[in-house]
Amino acid sequence: MEKKICFYTPPFPRVQSYYDMIDIAAEYGVNAVEGFCNFEFKNPDVEAAKKIREYAESRNVTFPCFSVFLELTTEMEIIEKLKKYADVAKILSSPYLHHTVVGEFADPSKVLPYKEELFEKGILAVREVFDYAESIGVRTIYEEQGYIFNGLEGFGRFIDEVDRNVGVVADFGNIYESGDQLPEFIEKFSDKIVHVHIKDVKLLDTNDDGNGFKTMNGKYMFDINIGQGDAKIKEGIELLKRSGYNGYYALEFGANDDNSPLVSNSINIIKSWLKDS
Repeated sequence: MEKKICFYTPPFPRVQSYYDMIDIAAEYGVNAVEGFCNFEFKNPDVEAAKKIREYAESRNVTFPCFSVFLELTTEMEIIEKLKKYADVAKILSSPYLHHTVVGEFADPSKVLPYKEELFEKGILAVREVFDYAESIGVRTIYEEQGYIFNGLEGFGRFIDEVDRNVGVVADFGNIYESGDQLPEFIEKFSDKIVHVHIKDVKLLDTNDDGNGFKTMNGKYMFDINIGQGDAKIKEGIELLKRSGYNGYYALEFGANDDNSPLVSNSINIIKSWLKDS
């Protein structure tokens, strides 16, 4: 089993459950799956988590992280939902709960006018979720994403002001939403990075098919298969290894069809870069 790579996003349309995800991981020689708020976990379900953990253990597959995508404000309903997801992470024996704060990344103009308000609300909510998760032995961790909690400046301000021992997820694609570069992000936050999302992105001047994310420097960002885009993945891995990082590299697979060679190729590329670095 490959000890450093885990599946994050489902690689095939045929994956319809976490039992399928676990089987896929074992099939490709990957010993970990990152949970997400889909399939059995579209809502936090501790009973489902118990059964899935048991099945994962039978296949020698672990859950190094559990992720949730939502808009986190000070609304109590959302905060309480995240606390329940922390319970799920605990049952799955995942040391980390990763969740978004302000996930909007289609158009900066939709959120930037409310930057200070969103930042203040996000900080307060993150503290409450962190404190609960810490009380049950789970650490909350955060990636650079969107237009508020992103970039060397915005994410750095978040880390400084949250006043908690939060961990950092280095997302190899999201940093380009802010117009910053991956190597600089890793260098700045290397002492706090505990998890990694590996994906590749292509940066273009136009959004002809309408599927691109608008970045802060005016370009459009598209998900693409590993090794075919502009993300400095190999350089990022080399920097992480030099910093002493010893965690997982979670694969965000960009293909949307049932293409086994693309999955294998992505895994093999990452393995080769891990070996070379």
